[in-house]
Amino acid sequence: MSFRDRLRFDAELGEYRDGDIRYMMIRPDAVMGIVAELPEAMRGEMLQAFARSITKAGGGSVRAYRAAGAAEPAQLVATIEETAPQLGWGKWDLRLGEGRLDLAVRNSPFAAGHGPSASPVCHPVLGMLRAVGPMALACDVVATETSCAAQGHAECRFKVTGLAA
Repeated sequence: MSFRDRLRFDAELGEYRDGDIRYMMIRPDAVMGIVAELPEAMRGEMLQAFARSITKAGGGSVRAYRAAGAAEPAQLVATIEETAPQLGWGKWDLRLGEGRLDLAVRNSPFAAGHGPSASPVCHPVLGMLRAVGPMALACDVVATETSCAAQGHAECRFKVTGLAA
C-alpha cells in the first residue's frame, strides 16, 4: 500500500497521519525561508541541524517501512524512492549498489524553496539518507550532496557510502 493510500486526514483534530506518524503540509519556501531569515554565519549550522532532525524523525519512518514489509535492502530502497515524491520531496531515483546508495532528485522542494545558492541546500534529503543508509547498507554511512539544483544544476545528486567496520 502506498504512502498516499495509508495517509489519513482527521478533520476534527486537523491532522494527517500515517499510522502513528503525524504529517503536515507546509510550503517549501516557508521552511527554507527560515535559512534566509538567519544571519549568514548561522545558516550552515541551521541546515546541519535540519539534517540531524530529519535523520532522527526519518529513522522512525524508515523503521515503520521495514516493519510494514520492506525488510530487505532493495525493498526498503524501493519504498523510500516511491514514498519521497508522495511527500512532495521531488522525484527520486535511488540506486542501491555494493556498499553505496546514489540518489538523483529532480524538482527538490528544498532547492526550489531556498533559491540560488553557492552551496548545496538539500540537507533534509541528506538527513533522510543518513537514516536510510545504515538500514539499507547494514553499516555506518557518510552521506554527501555532490550537486544541488540551487547551485544551477539540473538536479540534486547525493552519494551515501558505507563505512568499513
